[in-house]
Amino acid sequence: MSKRSATWFTNTAMSDSPPTQAIFLMAHGAPTRVDDIPLYLKNIRGGKESTPEVIKIIQERYEAIGGSSPLLEITRGQAEALEKFINQDGKNTFKVYFGMRSWNPYIKDEVQQMVDDGIKKVVALCLAPQYSKWSTERYFKSFNDALKESDPENNLEIQYIASWCDHPCLTDAFVEKYNQAIEKLSEKDKDQVHTVFTVHSIPAAAVDEGDPYAEEYEKTVRHIVERVQPRNWHMAYQSQGMIPVPWLTPTVESVLDKIARIGAKPVLVVPVGFVSDHIEILYDIDIEFKNYAKERKLDLYRTESMNLSPTFTEALAALVWPA
Repeated sequence: MSKRSATWFTNTAMSDSPPTQAIFLMAHGAPTRVDDIPLYLKNIRGGKESTPEVIKIIQERYEAIGGSSPLLEITRGQAEALEKFINQDGKNTFKVYFGMRSWNPYIKDEVQQMVDDGIKKVVALCLAPQYSKWSTERYFKSFNDALKESDPENNLEIQYIASWCDHPCLTDAFVEKYNQAIEKLSEKDKDQVHTVFTVHSIPAAAVDEGDPYAEEYEKTVRHIVERVQPRNWHMAYQSQGMIPVPWLTPTVESVLDKIARIGAKPVLVVPVGFVSDHIEILYDIDIEFKNYAKERKLDLYRTESMNLSPTFTEALAALVWPA
């Protein structure tokens, strides 16, 4: 553990006092039942109903992964692991909350609970490493709007962690997952593998207007590549939305086409824009992209998601400890 971490621990409160400092994790949220998908999509679209065709498509995708997203339980597990890790000195100084932007437990409800608990200082963190106005800022807005209602006197001291795309501990966690995946491939496959890094796409207009998302993505990949030195690697954007606007490219499909033209090769997808299993991982990569690759005589593999990785828990802890 670093000196920074040790210093943070030595300044903690007495163990018999209730926590006054908090860490607030934010994620997108996902339904746990197929029947909830219409309301879930309505939340995503700011109260606007989706067409029956769109609802059917999303329901079929959830049914394909078992009818439920594991995101809620994984995020809860990440919060619990972080709280245990950061309070390992036994002083119980920090309480970790988590709230979802588009589903239960909603950010607004968890912020109210945090205020009711008497928290005085909070570090707010979006569980998406690459900062974007399209995503990160929307989480922070939801958080701030909730605070205005729950804490109108503005008594909380708040620290926002907007970007952590190139934090060394996050790189450690991705490198660990990459090496584990590579070890599962045969010696021949290791030499021939094409690594495809991915993040969630956003509308291209956002980057044209100054959103640093693409640069954040490049930073994440550059730090991983420097460590693992893959022979062949590519960057792609996945899970484009259904609104009819241009989205950031290249798409994963176009990159797979390119690899297929080179010849049948093993492909290792490394989704660096995500830190847990959910529909974009379990359906988009594990089903859709895998089938797309198979049709082009490519063998597609994927690194495991961070989920409850102890290394990832330490990365989160390193982020929220002050300098």
